[in-house]
Amino acid sequence: MKNLVGLKFIGDLSLEDADILVKYGKLSRSILEFGVGGSTQILSQCRPDKLITVDTDSNWIDLTKSRLDQIQDRSECVFYMYNEYPAMIADQMFDMIFVDGITHLRRDFAINTWKNLSEGGVMVFHDTRRPGDFKNAALVAQQYSNEVSLIEVNAAAENGMSSNITVIHKKAYQPYVNWNFVEGKPGWSYGSKNKDQPLWQFTP
Repeated sequence: MKNLVGLKFIGDLSLEDADILVKYGKLSRSILEFGVGGSTQILSQCRPDKLITVDTDSNWIDLTKSRLDQIQDRSECVFYMYNEYPAMIADQMFDMIFVDGITHLRRDFAINTWKNLSEGGVMVFHDTRRPGDFKNAALVAQQYSNEVSLIEVNAAAENGMSSNITVIHKKAYQPYVNWNFVEGKPGWSYGSKNKDQPLWQFTP
């Protein structure tokens, strides 16, 4: 896979997962991550302008920092403990948000940070071949359905194999409307029981 050539990392990620992270990491100028480790190493090598990562374990943060020190060509990373991050990112926007980290906090993190995801950005969920993690992604998509343009379930990597990553693409809010009224159709064109009624035809 071309995306992985020269990539350095240690972490619990499949090659397909790494490929998806690189694909969207390279498209993103600002990235927020929950769950430091191999993904932090990968995303830093995508060279975003801003990379903020959050975790619940200070020892794991220290280990990740030591591994980042072994990578020359990368972006700097700002680390926050989980209880710190809401205040620190309150008004910031991100092109990509990666949801990993300790299992029982993943859903809350995703729901709480959706507002920080830019239109056109992606929220990326790890481990979605596991029912619980897929449910997290599905619940976020359901809660914010009017802002979702595309969902890639266990997105396929460059080699054609499925990853363990589900990607939700965000769009501008689009509320439900009654399209028959908005499009100005006459009542008979969408509810007539008259079998002799002529078919409606669009006229620009």
